[in-house]
Amino acid sequence: MLKASFTACLIQINIIMKNMPLAFKLTIVSIFCVSIYACDNKIEEVTGTTKQHDDAGIQTIKNMQSAYQGEKTATAKYLAFSKKAETEGYHNIALLYNAVSAAENIHATNHQLVIEDAGAKVSFIKPKYTVKSTKENLTNDIKGEAFEATTRYPDFLKTAEMADNQIALLSLSYAMKTEQKHKFFFEQVLGDINSNTLKSLPSKYYVCPACGNTYTKAPKHCDFSFTDRDKFIVFE
Repeated sequence: MLKASFTACLIQINIIMKNMPLAFKLTIVSIFCVSIYACDNKIEEVTGTTKQHDDAGIQTIKNMQSAYQGEKTATAKYLAFSKKAETEGYHNIALLYNAVSAAENIHATNHQLVIEDAGAKVSFIKPKYTVKSTKENLTNDIKGEAFEATTRYPDFLKTAEMADNQIALLSLSYAMKTEQKHKFFFEQVLGDINSNTLKSLPSKYYVCPACGNTYTKAPKHCDFSFTDRDKFIVFE
């Protein structure tokens, strides 16, 4: 289409400049060609950017599906780890696992809303995990939460930003920031096991129902979502 228009314009210019000096004709045609070339490149640039945006949009929903499956697995896994901790006499660790499980389920729910908002449905997930000793579970959980917080979610956020998917950005951001806190809690607990100072562990946890942010002391409102503390889920 652009080449056809280019040819037609040259014909019209040639008719208009029929009686003009040759040097003047060449100058005008040169300016015209440069302008058309610039426009052509601009069109290709915009088209390429649009394609990247569309591809990022498709990939974002795939990422949300993956994140949803991961959070649903974590929800079930941490509940199982809570039961294991209880059988080993670690009541306060079981309490932490219950709180973290609830937080992960909130992330899954948020991710599901993003997926459904895009007109898709969440994929069926059958959680798979292995229950080991509480100490082993904590060691693996620290690695898992670190990966989520420093690699997986940051990568997903970059794609969502390219797609300009604002609700995906919000949901992913909530999850990433919360996973950072979960990693810290697990590190603290594992350190207490190793140093035999479990009596110092918190006996109460609070979870924001909007974003999953997890606290040992409830602030006036959530740091991430600004949800009032009266709405926090309490584990004690």
